[in-house]
Amino acid sequence: MEKQLYYVNLNPISMDDISPIRVNDGQLIEYEIEATSLEKKELEKLLREVQAHDVELGNLFSFRHFDDQEGDRDKNEYQRGLNDVFEELYRLGTEETKAKIREIHLINDDQ
Repeated sequence: MEKQLYYVNLNPISMDDISPIRVNDGQLIEYEIEATSLEKKELEKLLREVQAHDVELGNLFSFRHFDDQEGDRDKNEYQRGLNDVFEELYRLGTEETKAKIREIHLINDDQ
């Protein structure tokens, strides 16, 4: 299956939007990846799962965020999911993307 170039931003509002077009917005960090359509769908699914655990979005109109245990569980799930997202972005990423991720110390590739 042929790989195509896509751009991923981790804006919480549109986290699962993977675009074939780069958005030239200086405020937005985009990660460039090369993925098959199946890899793209899997990454979109992972992004949706992470977004579901985003405390600020998920609990905006509820009182769940006042429950410390529930809030901690959501935060931990969100962070684990975000770690998985960055691992996948690194795996699929172009050299530029891999360099960005290494620069912010989210991946240790000294293996």
